[in-house]
Amino acid sequence: MQRTLKNWYLFAAIASIPLMPLGASAVTLHEALVQAYQTNPSLEVSRASLRSQDESVVQAGSGKRASVSLSGAASYSADIDAIDDETSVSSASLDAALILFDGGRTADAVSAAANMVYASRENLKASDQTVLLSAATAYLDVRRDQKFLALAQNDVAVIEQQVRAMQDRFAVGAVTRTDVALVQARLAATKTSLAASSGRLALSKEIYRAVVGGEPVNLQATPALPKLPNSLAEAESIAMREHPAILASRFTEKAAEFDIARARAARLGSVTLGSSLEYSNFSSSTADSEGTEASVYLRGQLPIYNGGVLSSSVRSAAQIFESRKATTQNVMRQIRQATASSWANIRVGRASIVAANLEIEASQIAYDAIKEETRLGSRTTLDLLDAEQDLLSARSTLASAQRDEYVAALNLLSSMGLLTVENLDLGIPTYDPQVNFDAVTSKAAAPFSGSKVLDAIGDRWN
Repeated sequence: MQRTLKNWYLFAAIASIPLMPLGASAVTLHEALVQAYQTNPSLEVSRASLRSQDESVVQAGSGKRASVSLSGAASYSADIDAIDDETSVSSASLDAALILFDGGRTADAVSAAANMVYASRENLKASDQTVLLSAATAYLDVRRDQKFLALAQNDVAVIEQQVRAMQDRFAVGAVTRTDVALVQARLAATKTSLAASSGRLALSKEIYRAVVGGEPVNLQATPALPKLPNSLAEAESIAMREHPAILASRFTEKAAEFDIARARAARLGSVTLGSSLEYSNFSSSTADSEGTEASVYLRGQLPIYNGGVLSSSVRSAAQIFESRKATTQNVMRQIRQATASSWANIRVGRASIVAANLEIEASQIAYDAIKEETRLGSRTTLDLLDAEQDLLSARSTLASAQRDEYVAALNLLSSMGLLTVENLDLGIPTYDPQVNFDAVTSKAAAPFSGSKVLDAIGDRWN
């Protein structure tokens, strides 16, 4: 009987291994992360948003560039009483204007827009981290749920064998119908657990497909994590310095400062140099005339009173600045909390792994002993089933703890701003936002170079 049960354990363990289609290649965590980074549509959304933000620098700098416009008009009229008395007038005008002085509004607008570009770049880094974390978590969830399913399948196979053995013993009067019913009830419970495990695995696979964009086929063991900090204080220090959400908030805060300066500069007025070339043609039944006129002008404008709009604009910009300062502090607190939580979860996960291994060892010893005692008649079938359930629970706890510890480590890297393609050593080219920025800013010859402003801001913060 003991040898038969051992053989069935071996058979069930082999049967529980998921069958892979012929030709199916193994997928590593590295490959899953690369695929997610290269194909996840949410990253393209963030990249397109950043490219749109690049255009704001060009638009902000347009205030100090020349503007040229062409206009024309034509009209025809006739006297109803004298139908031959017709008049037609046509005109065209070519106008050009250049703002010589605007109190620094354009320069402040360019600086504000450049800071918002840098904020968007940091937001893109945050999106990258979110996708990589989601992909890794989905990968680990599939592997965990595959282990749960394998354990449940093994449990069902073993108890099915116990049911058959119990029925054979009942047929010869060695056990009672109650013993058979107990084993059958436990079999029904394990089949319920198997169905639940199968459902959880199916859900994990769907999440994997949505995040990674591929099939979770033959997922391999996870590699070692990048080096983690030695203390929580070190982790928090890195997070405050590197996390993209904090950097993005600081850039938006700096942009708000330039918006305040721009609102104040509106009180200084402006000086505009302009020129116009006009052509007109007049034709009637009595006379015709045609002429061209050129003019150049220098216009100055200084606001005296505008109903309080300028003062209100300054106050509004100041409140936005205060709001963004508070947002920065809030983001820093959230990142610090996330870092501390991840650090604690790593410690809990490691302790759980140690405890689960000890529990498995003890449960295995207890199960082997109770199985032998049951064979000798000193233990009941219910005792054996309980011992088997304890062993299954310990193995499930280990699988869950291993997943939780790895995910907590990934969350810590994310909280520190280090869950990046470079730090994970994925070995693939990353999206370069400078390429699009240089392309759009080089199309317009602006007196305020957006690229130079961007470089100056980057040097200041980095």
